[in-house]
Amino acid sequence: MTQNPVLQKLSNILGPAEAPKFITATCRSLGLDGLDNPQDRMLFACALIERGGLFEAIGRAIKIQAILHGAREP
Repeated sequence: MTQNPVLQKLSNILGPAEAPKFITATCRSLGLDGLDNPQDRMLFACALIERGGLFEAIGRAIKIQAILHGAREP
Protein backbone atom coordinates (compact mmCIF):
# COMPACT_ATOMS: atom_id res chain seq x y z
CA MET A 1 0.00 0.00 0.00
CA THR A 2 1.40 3.40 -0.97
CA GLN A 3 0.85 6.48 1.13
CA ASN A 4 -1.01 9.50 -0.22
CA PRO A 5 1.75 11.71 -1.72
CA VAL A 6 0.15 14.91 -0.39
CA LEU A 7 0.01 13.47 3.13
CA GLN A 8 3.56 12.22 2.81
CA LYS A 9 4.92 15.63 1.75
CA LEU A 10 3.05 17.52 4.46
CA SER A 11 3.94 14.95 7.13
CA ASN A 12 7.58 15.70 6.45
CA ILE A 13 7.15 19.32 7.57
CA LEU A 14 4.12 19.28 9.88
CA GLY A 15 4.54 15.85 11.41
CA PRO A 16 2.33 12.78 11.07
CA ALA A 17 -0.21 13.99 13.64
CA GLU A 18 -0.72 17.52 12.28
CA ALA A 19 -0.59 16.85 8.52
CA PRO A 20 -3.99 15.08 8.30
CA LYS A 21 -5.60 17.87 10.35
CA PHE A 22 -4.10 20.50 8.05
CA ILE A 23 -5.25 18.62 4.93
CA THR A 24 -8.79 18.24 6.30
CA ALA A 25 -9.04 21.91 7.27
CA THR A 26 -7.66 23.10 3.94
CA CYS A 27 -9.96 20.80 1.96
CA ARG A 28 -12.93 22.02 3.98
CA SER A 29 -12.03 25.65 3.29
CA LEU A 30 -11.81 24.86 -0.44
CA GLY A 31 -15.08 22.92 -0.48
CA LEU A 32 -13.33 19.66 -1.34
CA ASP A 33 -14.40 16.26 -0.03
CA GLY A 34 -10.86 14.95 -0.33
CA LEU A 35 -7.85 14.74 -2.61
CA ASP A 36 -8.88 11.66 -4.58
CA ASN A 37 -8.45 13.09 -8.07
CA PRO A 38 -5.83 15.20 -9.83
CA GLN A 39 -8.05 18.28 -10.17
CA ASP A 40 -8.74 18.37 -6.43
CA ARG A 41 -5.01 18.03 -5.76
CA MET A 42 -4.42 20.92 -8.19
CA LEU A 43 -6.81 23.18 -6.25
CA PHE A 44 -5.20 22.12 -2.97
CA ALA A 45 -1.73 22.82 -4.40
CA CYS A 46 -2.76 26.30 -5.53
CA ALA A 47 -3.99 27.05 -2.00
CA LEU A 48 -0.61 25.98 -0.61
CA ILE A 49 1.25 28.09 -3.17
CA GLU A 50 -0.70 31.15 -2.03
CA ARG A 51 0.56 30.63 1.55
CA GLY A 52 4.15 31.14 0.41
CA GLY A 53 7.36 29.86 1.95
CA LEU A 54 7.76 26.14 2.45
CA PHE A 55 4.05 25.58 1.74
CA GLU A 56 4.57 27.20 -1.66
CA ALA A 57 7.42 24.82 -2.48
CA ILE A 58 5.35 21.79 -1.49
CA GLY A 59 2.35 23.17 -3.35
CA ARG A 60 4.39 23.48 -6.53
CA ALA A 61 5.53 19.85 -6.24
CA ILE A 62 1.93 18.69 -5.72
CA LYS A 63 0.81 20.85 -8.64
CA ILE A 64 3.34 19.26 -11.00
CA GLN A 65 2.21 15.78 -9.97
CA ALA A 66 -1.43 16.77 -10.49
CA ILE A 67 -0.68 18.09 -13.98
CA LEU A 68 1.17 14.89 -14.85
CA HIS A 69 -1.96 12.97 -13.82
CA GLY A 70 -4.28 15.07 -16.00
CA ALA A 71 -5.25 18.11 -13.92
CA ARG A 72 -5.71 21.46 -15.60
CA GLU A 73 -4.93 24.94 -14.33
CA PRO A 74 -7.93 26.38 -12.44
